Amino acid sequence: MHSTATDRTSAPTFASGTAATTTIKRAKSHTRHRIPRILRPDWLPFAILWALASAIIVLLTISTHPVDTTYQLHYADGTFLVDRAQYQRLADAFLHGRTWLDVHVPDWLAAMDNPYDAQVRGAEGTASGDPSLWDWAFYHGRYYCYFGPLPAIVLFAPYKALTGMDLSTAAACAILAIAACASLIFLVQTLWKRFWKGTPRWFVVLACTAIIAASGLSYLVLVPWFYSIPILASLALAPTGIALWARSADDIGSVPRTGMVAAGSLLVALTMMCRPTFILTAVFGLILLWPQIRSREMLAVRSRHAIQASLAAIVPFLLVGGVMMWYNAARFGNPLDFGAVYNLTGFDMTQRHISLKARLFGAALLLFAPIRFTREFPFTADVFAADAANPWAFLIHNRDVIAEPTVGGIVALSPICLLALPAVIWFIVSRFSRGMDDSSGMVSSHKRTEEVGTTEVSSGTQSRMPSAVSLEKSHEMTRGMSRSCAIGITCLLLVGVIVCIDVSIGVNARYMCDMAWLAVIGTVCLLMPAEAASRMKGHRWLTVTIVVFLALGLALQALWLMTTGRFEAWNVSNPALYAWLQGVFTR
Repeated sequence: MHSTATDRTSAPTFASGTAATTTIKRAKSHTRHRIPRILRPDWLPFAILWALASAIIVLLTISTHPVDTTYQLHYADGTFLVDRAQYQRLADAFLHGRTWLDVHVPDWLAAMDNPYDAQVRGAEGTASGDPSLWDWAFYHGRYYCYFGPLPAIVLFAPYKALTGMDLSTAAACAILAIAACASLIFLVQTLWKRFWKGTPRWFVVLACTAIIAASGLSYLVLVPWFYSIPILASLALAPTGIALWARSADDIGSVPRTGMVAAGSLLVALTMMCRPTFILTAVFGLILLWPQIRSREMLAVRSRHAIQASLAAIVPFLLVGGVMMWYNAARFGNPLDFGAVYNLTGFDMTQRHISLKARLFGAALLLFAPIRFTREFPFTADVFAADAANPWAFLIHNRDVIAEPTVGGIVALSPICLLALPAVIWFIVSRFSRGMDDSSGMVSSHKRTEEVGTTEVSSGTQSRMPSAVSLEKSHEMTRGMSRSCAIGITCLLLVGVIVCIDVSIGVNARYMCDMAWLAVIGTVCLLMPAEAASRMKGHRWLTVTIVVFLALGLALQALWLMTTGRFEAWNVSNPALYAWLQGVFTR
């Protein structure tokens, strides 16, 4: 009787305590929601990083003194005309209801049997004094822009309609680079919260800084040509779309948030209207939403919500793809023809064939070309220069590879990628070991379960709950590590595919921007679980190693910005700045 009375009197106390705790939690949650997301502790360092990176982007844009000029280019004994205002012409065409560009076409060019023969075209340009445009698409007597139309639709055309003036290419590059920077930060912060459990915030911010530096944003704003526009636009879209997919549901097959799935799909699908290569990042939808696909909460007809989630994932790709196919058909009569083969460049794109050997060699250069160091400021130089002083000139000598100035490949400029292979090996070994442990420990696990159950019954409800929470956190961390490694391996595989696609045109720093961010993010996704496992064992050597490699990559990226011989190099575009930097490093 005494024990029963005690239980009855203590029950209200426990209930009231629980109610008070719940009230406090609700109050804290209410208070938390009043704080702007960007000012919360989880977001504040990333917001500061974005502000600093945006300021640097603006300063880099201004430093080159960019102007959308038109000038003559002499190439291989021929004369061509370079007009950097290609997106401005495309915006004007859209405002007037056209898909072709209203610019002067030389009579001799329209009469040529093969206008894509660069040698004949250059000679005609020299002889007539009326050269053809360089790197513009030409089809059936008219010029076209074969670059993605979305930046013209959302930036250049609205600006022209509102102000009556053309938006400068440099300003558009800066705007898109700032948006791309925010997109990459959003993706890294999402990966941290979802999959890198227990990783210190400062460590993630450092990795995020290295990813931004490796992505090529600084190079694309330092070379503010129309080539940079579609790459920057895709970098502003794809990472955010991937992050929204990751945030749309958890890893246990719960019902996905249809709005986030649709938004993520739309952003990734829009890369078809910028730089189509980025559409390959759609594979992340399968990786990140696989628990929902496996539990038939997506890509299934088991329920109304499953159908809605499936439509949210697929319909944006169908809509954007349909619009792009209509646009292609209106220009070139073929829904699948993006017009790149009609580009008037230094060789005939319609007849160009790249052997498998040349393609693989070009891919190796994009990934593994070494850095050319020098003794004089800025201590690096163009690794593909043909001068006698270049020890790496043999890399492109007598090879069927078109190489533009760059200081080194992706791995050389981001040495953290050297740890990708060891991280993959660690992941495979750890998975194998875990599988062996699980298979050998099934019997003992039943005994442990019974023992835990007996202990929980005797110790009461309060002692049982922390054990369950700890177990759930452990499982959640394990799932996060496995998913992080799966994302990392997917990133590295995509890098290989995109490299093989891009080298059909050539090897240059601009093409590295298509996949450098994937290479570094993939490597970091593989390293974070290994670093967490090492830290849990009390080891710090892997953390120090990763920090050293990330810092080294930041230093190499800074040297690359000062290198002479690259396009829009500071020693030519801004001699005063270059002289000041030279004095800083050599005084």
